[in-house]
Amino acid sequence: MKKTILTSTLLLMAIAVFAQWKDKEYYVEKDPKVQQKLEDWKDLKLGFMVHWGAYSVEGLCESWPIVSEDVEWLTPHKDIQAFRKHYFNLATKFNPTEFKPSDWADLAEDMGAKYFIFTTKHHDGFTMWDTKQTDFKITNPKYPYAKSKHADITGELFNAMRKKHMMIGAYLSKPDWHHPKYWTPSFDAATRNVNYKISRHPEWWKDYTDFFYKQVEELMTQYGDVDILWLDGAWATKTNRGQDMKMDEVGEMCRKHQPGILVVDRWIGGRWENYRTPEQHIPSESDNTPWESNMTVNCCFSYRFVDSPETRVKSSRELTHKLVDVVSKGGNFLINLGASPQGWFNQKEIESVQGLGQWLKLNGKAIYETRAIAPFGEANVRYTKAKDNSKVYAIVLLSEGEQMKKAMLPGCLVAKGATVRDIATGKRVRFSQQGNATLIDMPKKKGVGHYAVAFEISKVERMAGKKYGMSQDAIDAVNRNK
Repeated sequence: MKKTILTSTLLLMAIAVFAQWKDKEYYVEKDPKVQQKLEDWKDLKLGFMVHWGAYSVEGLCESWPIVSEDVEWLTPHKDIQAFRKHYFNLATKFNPTEFKPSDWADLAEDMGAKYFIFTTKHHDGFTMWDTKQTDFKITNPKYPYAKSKHADITGELFNAMRKKHMMIGAYLSKPDWHHPKYWTPSFDAATRNVNYKISRHPEWWKDYTDFFYKQVEELMTQYGDVDILWLDGAWATKTNRGQDMKMDEVGEMCRKHQPGILVVDRWIGGRWENYRTPEQHIPSESDNTPWESNMTVNCCFSYRFVDSPETRVKSSRELTHKLVDVVSKGGNFLINLGASPQGWFNQKEIESVQGLGQWLKLNGKAIYETRAIAPFGEANVRYTKAKDNSKVYAIVLLSEGEQMKKAMLPGCLVAKGATVRDIATGKRVRFSQQGNATLIDMPKKKGVGHYAVAFEISKVERMAGKKYGMSQDAIDAVNRNK
């Protein structure tokens, strides 16, 4: 059986979509509860995302193998109809007997994550909670895992993560390729889109949007406090073949049951995209709108069996550098792991995210509850600031084996008489002014501490980089607290 392989072509497509989406005006939600939730979310910086479903039984890419489109990043099947039947039948074999929600929550805590996004249903329609809207669900009595005490996987995970004081996010696909009123058996399901003309069959489309509404309502009413509804499947929108998902009705229903909830109708823009979600890449510059880079630890969002060049695992150092880069530009970082058919994760990926978590235990002060500050970063240095403007943080990124006695902080002129401390140890370090920059003594580091060295600066005289400047008012806001 051939597997779908996501290549760099898909990444380029995501970047292109993100570029178009950035041009859309960002809607500033006026609801004070939403504003507060968004500010709280900005404090968290690191999220844990998991893609999991019946597709993990064979280590397949999530959902996409059942689509027949003439694009570079899908491997075509000679008999797509036969493959779809095989794919949907994987639900009868999905039996994650090693799944322990508390272990997942422990891992999230170990990696330093502060919020959790779970794929309650991907595009293939297999529902990971006890929905009443379809039998294509993890709790179907005909499926092997239905007898487990953890059978309602979504509820079990949400409860476990709440015990770790995580924000809770429900990923949900707007399109559902298993539903007979999205891909009707009357016509060939050739592409990701609805496979009939909605104008000719409005009653079918109403059945489908009612189904979607009811599934969202179940998540909003049966699973405790939900902080984020993370919607995927941007092609299901009224500007594309009339696929109107009635998002005003859906969003208002969510806010009725979950006041202040963040709704992320990704790539769409407007009222129901409360923050933006570039995928598998980090924007080259800072963005004032709330945003989150979601990225995999290996090549793919779903679980992979084979350790091959395709499944290269990002190292702890690499993840640390990406997190620092994202946060310096004002974003959050959402790290994805794909869960195995047994209910756990690849050991190499576990070790990688745990290494990131160990670095955060030492240096998290420069990450959590911070905000971006120009010049954001130059060369191997990134900057953040405390959200109350009381401190500036400089983070020096180090490559494997790199040893530095001194480091230049470009664009950051530390004020004379200021205090600079190594955050990991609390020890003061010496510095000197060098033009518009600062030369700083580098403490010796090893292990996870060597990924990057974070410094706390009590007072800056000036911050201005090659591309960006910092107003005197902003500098004064930092300094007046000292």
